[in-house]
Amino acid sequence: MKRFGKWLLRVLATALGIALAVFIVRYGWDWVNGSILGGKYRRATEIISHEMLKGGEMTSLKYSDQAVMESSTRALLIGDVQKVTVPYAYEIGLGIRLDQVTVEAKEDGVAVTVPKARMVYDSFQVTGEPKVSDFLYPLSESRYQEMLNEQEKECREKYLSNEEYLDAAWDEACALIRAQAEQWTGEKELNLVFQKGE
Repeated sequence: MKRFGKWLLRVLATALGIALAVFIVRYGWDWVNGSILGGKYRRATEIISHEMLKGGEMTSLKYSDQAVMESSTRALLIGDVQKVTVPYAYEIGLGIRLDQVTVEAKEDGVAVTVPKARMVYDSFQVTGEPKVSDFLYPLSESRYQEMLNEQEKECREKYLSNEEYLDAAWDEACALIRAQAEQWTGEKELNLVFQKGE
């Protein structure tokens, strides 16, 4: 009877060991992933979100042009009655607002939603003396300013209406966020997955 009791105890212990091993194999990785790795990603998410709220706007790419604006007014039979050339410099910064970035912890990383790139700033400056030939049709100050405003708008639209410039700025913003996130969290291989927001 003693022998049977020991044998039964051994069988039960073996069965319990097998069941425990199956349970660990089946659910253990999920637990490790959820509690240890998931905890790492939750902590990283909190740090990144906090730092994002402290930031304002991020300029990820700058573009600049130097050119000469040319404008002429023609009259029937006479030809050009007014000709204006003005050298100018234009600069635009494209980027994002950091407080519009959302960060969410996932089981296998951190999902980062970054808004589409937009204009952060721009500047238009006359860089030299304008040349004005207006003997028959004098150039008024208001018309001159209107011409400059039109040229500035044209320069701005060149970048804001071209998806390639905006996509390049978005990609660069993601690269900068990745570098900053690694610095803020101290994690060198943080799995960040970027997606484009509105």
